Parts: sequence; C-alpha cells; structure tokens
Amino acid sequence: MSQPPERLRTSAQVKAWVESLSAEQVSGLAEDMVRGDDDSTPAPGGVTGGDPGGDPGRNPDIELREPPERPVLLTVRITLDETDPPVWRRLTIPGDLDLGAVHDVLQQAMGWTDSHLHRFALGDDHDSPYFVTRYDLEEGDQGTLETDARLDQLLRQPGDELVYEYDFGDGWTHTLVLEQVDPMPTDPGPEGGAGPNPAAYPLACLAGERACPPEGVGGIGGYEEVAEWVRGGADPERRLSNELTGREMREWLPRDWHPDEFPLEEVNAGLARLAPRDVDLAMDELPADLVHLIDRLSAVTRSPLHAWLSAPGWDRPDEFTDAEALGLTTPFRALLDAVDEGVTLTKAGYLPPRLVERIFTEARLAEDWIGKGNREDHTPPVLELREQSRRFGLIRKAKGRLLLTANGRQLREDPQALLDLVLSRLANDGDEFERLAVALRLVAIAGGHPIGERLGLGEGNADLDAIALMLSVAGWRGSDGGGVDRYAILRTTFPTRNTVRQMVKCADATGTDAAELGRRVARAMLRRMD
Repeated sequence: MSQPPERLRTSAQVKAWVESLSAEQVSGLAEDMVRGDDDSTPAPGGVTGGDPGGDPGRNPDIELREPPERPVLLTVRITLDETDPPVWRRLTIPGDLDLGAVHDVLQQAMGWTDSHLHRFALGDDHDSPYFVTRYDLEEGDQGTLETDARLDQLLRQPGDELVYEYDFGDGWTHTLVLEQVDPMPTDPGPEGGAGPNPAAYPLACLAGERACPPEGVGGIGGYEEVAEWVRGGADPERRLSNELTGREMREWLPRDWHPDEFPLEEVNAGLARLAPRDVDLAMDELPADLVHLIDRLSAVTRSPLHAWLSAPGWDRPDEFTDAEALGLTTPFRALLDAVDEGVTLTKAGYLPPRLVERIFTEARLAEDWIGKGNREDHTPPVLELREQSRRFGLIRKAKGRLLLTANGRQLREDPQALLDLVLSRLANDGDEFERLAVALRLVAIAGGHPIGERLGLGEGNADLDAIALMLSVAGWRGSDGGGVDRYAILRTTFPTRNTVRQMVKCADATGTDAAELGRRVARAMLRRMD
C-alpha cells in the first residue's frame, strides 16, 4: 500500500493524500486499519521502545535528556497551526517549568479557558509519542507523565519543536519553536525578605498577533467563518453554517472579540499571575472543602486566588478591640434594641414603620438605600437583617410578636460575644454552593480586593467572573445546565457580602482603616468556617 508522506501537518494535506490513492490502495488502507498494520516505522530519537511483548500500539515512554547544568530562559514562538493569517505569540519561558506548568502558560498566553483536554507530543501525526496527563493515566493510558518533563529537556537548540494539542473535538494544534536560549536572570527576591518576587519572574509575552479563536467555535473552519463575518461588519441578519444568526453569534462570542486584535498587556497581566507565590500560610486558614476545590483547579483558573492568598495579613490574629466590636455589631444591636421587650408585628407580619425607620437610621442604611426606610417590605436591608437575626438565634416569632431569645438578650450587652456569633453564623449560612461561593469572595476581600459597591456590579467586583470560572471548572452548573456566571455569584453572595460591608461601614468611626478592617473580618469568617 502507498505509504503516507513523512509529515502530514494539516487536514488538507491528509485529504489530498487520500484523494491521490487508487481504489485498490484505499481498500488496502481499510484492511490495514481493521487488522492493524504490522509495518511500523522507526521510533523517533529519544523514545524507548517499551515492552516488546506489550501492545504494539502502546504510547511509548519518552527518554528525557538531562536538564542544563544552569537554569536557562527560553524564547519560544507558539503558532496555532492552519490559521491564515497566523495566530501566534512569542514568549520567554523559564526552562525549568514542567509541561504541566507550560500548559498553564500556553492557555493564558493564547487566550484559551482550559475547558478541554490537552496533550504535548513530539510530532503532529498520530504515531508520534506524547506525554500523558494525570487524567490520561486515570483513563488507562500509558506513557511519560507531562509533569515529569521539563521544557528545557525537550527544547535545547534553536529550531527544536514541540507540539501542543488542545480540545480534541475542535482540534487546535500549536507548534512551539525554540528561537533563543539565554541564561536565567537572577531573581533578587522581595526587598528585605526571602522568597520569590512575582514582579521579577521572567515569564512574559514579547509579541503576538491576532486573537485566540473562541472556545467551541468548531475548529479551524468555524473560526475562519466567524473571523470573516466579524471582519465584514458582523451582519446581524446573516445565518452562519452553525445555524446561528449573526445577532445570536455576537451574543455568544466573547465581549468585543475581534480576530485581528491582540491584547498584549492583558496577556502579560495574566502571565504575571502565574509567578510562584507563597500561599501555604493562607491555605492553612481555609476550610477543608475550599482547599479541596482549589486543589482541583488548574494554575490558570486559580491564579487570581493565589494572588489573594499571597497578600500580607494572613498571619495576623483575628482579634478586634472593644470599640471595633461595638461598631461592627451596630446593625444587629440596632435591631435587638428595637425589639427590646417584644414587638407586635403588623397584620402582614412586618415590623411597625416607626421601628423600621429607627433601625434604618441607626444601622446607617439610609446612606446608600433609596426610600424613606419606614416600611419593612420596601426596605430589603432591614428585612434581611431581621431574617439573619432569626437564623442566628437572636430573635424569635411567637403569636404575632417578635421577641428576643435568651441568647439575644445576653449578647446585645456583650459586643465581643455577639460579633463572634455573627461572624461564625455568617460564615456557615447556606448550602454547599453558597458556602463555597461566599468563601471565595471572602478570600478575595481578605487578599485586598475591595468589598465593592452597594449593588455589587461596580469595578470593585471584578472577582465575580474569576469565582464563577473556578466553580464552573470544579463542576458546578447554572440552572440552564451551563457554567456558573457572575450573576449567580452575585445573587448567592450578595446578602453575606452586603452584611459584612454594612458592619464595616458602621465601624469606620472607630478610627480603623475600613479596608483593613474588612480584610480582618473576612479572615475571621474564613477561620470560623466548619
């Protein structure tokens, strides 16, 4: 049977070769596929043959060269195969990164979302040996684990190549070509201390062109069609081959996506988040279920989390002065003081208007809530405060009256104990999804992320998308079966986050920096999670 050319790099080349075969050759090819072709080609250099008595189709182990004696910095060009004009990036990558870490780098640099399987291989044909992931091993595959191979063991001389495949459905194949090898620059570390300095980490994108194709676009063919449609003005009435109208396609595409735009600064900001960070101290403060979730995330997905976990302050105790405890518990004490010896609710089951207005004023809700604040059904913050106090065991309802519990009577005179209860109950309120979503927002706040605006949609809440992606990658799904979106995180975490924000605002008269107090409250809540 006619043997294929040595390198069939594209689907068009494969198609052309098959079309060049005679009917007899095609028949022979089919027979070989059924019985397995015994005419094997020599293994490429650097590959051991494995067990001669084993499966002849087995992915062989890859014999790795010794790493360089001294650390090196590799300048590598990554091109997305079959794109014309090409989608490419030029990166400087520390040579001692293992291929698992290089996968994270490529995802960030290209613009993928790490939503599909991937593979590194020594060539781009089906017979080329490849490195296996932990998922491959769990599925029964064999070969050399990608995390056991360093990039500088594979790319040694300018011109050396490595193939990276992503999303086997759409079939994105990337070729990595080594362009330059330099000594690794010395990392001075942070001034006055030990440990890595993320700002000095030599991972960077030097140049590139064109945007990453959208995930799930349908491979090269789908990408080319969508790119041509966008370049042509993105006609909303045009129906594309995937049956979507132009209007539907624009809603499906990433916001402001254009095939010819390349956000270099955004890429480098993402790569900077992959720099090694010391997060061990903070991880020890987190609840076990959150640690388990974090361990399941890729480096790209958890990079914002590592930035928060490496922020200063995780080693500080969560002690609050008496003045701080008094200020932080103001909203709850305002409600407990209003209930006092008992309150008769209206026929509709609400607090009387005069008490709603009193709580509204004393809890400082009037500063950022519209309305007069004298009707509980029109003042959600007061209604939520009442419901939280009931869940926390501070008040109870009996025969149309709202009463303090024994715990409520005792704790309204002890702000420190009341604060401890409120933080503990806030931290453990809700189902599993709510706990994890709230815990991630608390990590963001503890790591220096602003608590945000009242409605939770301002620039201070850029953490929403990152948290939504983390929970989606961990397997959580929205009501429509798709991944979790930022609005689900907002809805789920808003009551707790807004209560924390309100508590901190009421304590700002103590002279404590509000942002720092918010970080301390968030850390205290994380330490109280069961």
